[in-house]
Amino acid sequence: MSGTLLLEQTLKTLGGRITCQRCLARSKRTKQQCKAPAIAGRKTCKSHGGRSTGPRTEQGRAASAAAKTTHGFDTRKARTERSLASARLAVLEAVGHQLGFMSGARTRGPKPTGMSEAYPELQACLKSAN
Repeated sequence: MSGTLLLEQTLKTLGGRITCQRCLARSKRTKQQCKAPAIAGRKTCKSHGGRSTGPRTEQGRAASAAAKTTHGFDTRKARTERSLASARLAVLEAVGHQLGFMSGARTRGPKPTGMSEAYPELQACLKSAN
């Protein structure tokens, strides 16, 4: 699939009597353009954020700026904490398998980043035992 997608700009409604802008949102899964009309003066429909006005008060704007969210979902701090927790679990699993406390299959997938930061003293003891 090429890097650019050609999106239809207008949409005819009411049997072709009214021409309006078409929502420019695309589906992540199918890559198809939304079939709804965009809200007047906006680029997206009501389902894809066309009604959103964002924070209006100074307090709301300050809170939004202070959140430092990535893609609007969670903060960098929360992502870092979750990554470190995942690395800690991976280290404990490796130690459990090495010492014979655990058996069976290990957790699938790549090892989490930051494993060197999780329990460095435990990892040092494990390396010296080998």
